[in-house]
Amino acid sequence: MKKVTLLLIYLLLTSLSYGNTRLHPDKMYVKRLGDTIYIGTKFDEKSDLLICFRKCLNNNLMGFYQVGIAANTTDSPLTDVSRNPDKVINLAYSDNIGPISIEGNFCGANHCYKEDYTKKIKTATCDWFTFTADGKPLDNNRLIACNEVQINVVNTIYNPLLPTYGADGTTVISLDSVLCLEKVEYRVAGGSISVNTEHTYAQRDPVKVTTYYGMQSMAKGDEIYFPGGSTPDFVKKQAGINNPKSAYPELSSWIQRDSAGSWYEACWMNPSYELGKRALITEDDNMAFTSGTKVYHRLINGQVAKEGTINKWSGCYTWFTPLIDNDRLLCYEMTYNGGNYLFIQTKKAVSTVVDLPAGYTNHVYSVWHTDKTQSATTHSGKAPIKLVSKGPGTTILKIEN
Repeated sequence: MKKVTLLLIYLLLTSLSYGNTRLHPDKMYVKRLGDTIYIGTKFDEKSDLLICFRKCLNNNLMGFYQVGIAANTTDSPLTDVSRNPDKVINLAYSDNIGPISIEGNFCGANHCYKEDYTKKIKTATCDWFTFTADGKPLDNNRLIACNEVQINVVNTIYNPLLPTYGADGTTVISLDSVLCLEKVEYRVAGGSISVNTEHTYAQRDPVKVTTYYGMQSMAKGDEIYFPGGSTPDFVKKQAGINNPKSAYPELSSWIQRDSAGSWYEACWMNPSYELGKRALITEDDNMAFTSGTKVYHRLINGQVAKEGTINKWSGCYTWFTPLIDNDRLLCYEMTYNGGNYLFIQTKKAVSTVVDLPAGYTNHVYSVWHTDKTQSATTHSGKAPIKLVSKGPGTTILKIEN
């Protein structure tokens, strides 16, 4: 029996071999411990990427809590996925994917009623969540090898304009009137977290959504780059970097990195899907910006939401070491909603053949998205990839096989 067990462990490990040159291998390990799941995959030849989902923030909502890197020079991710990372690169001390501001009152995500963190009156609750690996429910305290982990969450966000008062008629004791139902689907694969979000408004009277950011980042980056935005290349990360829609209408992402360039994080909003089209912000609003140590997209400014109004967006967080990063190009792979994509972001006008590593030269590619400044062609769907850019911007190729 012992020999059989050892053989099974060996086969499981070898099935996760990091034998290709892709930065994000398909296979990973996941383990559920109660209401927390731990995910581990290879990050590069020297380390693993560790992702933890758990209930967090002031409203105790399910989401990705911590992302970190841990040393591992073997070809496969280590099975101890719940170990502490050597370096934490993203920690949910604040909002990830919210909140909503109703006439200046933030609700959902990390926000308490009226921003009073002494009373801590919740503005949202987690109704339910599910964990699955490759479509199958995750059993507790069992290590699984898989291609994708999916976390589905449903939250109720409460209307801050209709608080519940105590017996004295003046003291707010809770929020109980439903503003909207928030559905969030997280798909974790290839070192990326795809996020698909939907809000369905349920309040009786129309309300004004004064602000909704949607996608945010708390990555501990030292430098930041907005492709097709106000930064032509990586600059020191600081508050007050703005990207107004009037000047940068196609901006869809930002990338952070540490000063040593040992890790990068990209936060991309799908510009072709629902709120990602930015139809609900003004020309003077920022497409994306920095504030304090955080970075934000902006999706809504001043929408009147009625009962039955539905808002959706889709985007992706990914952590990587780049295929190319020079004074002309940044190139990396992202796994988004089950597909693999090659992002090529130009820092200036270029006309070049993209010099991909050997592991990428035999794949079949299709041009999935180009900013108006960009033009990309392949050789019958394969490398070499010819890129012509009139200026900064983003080209996305889908890796078909």
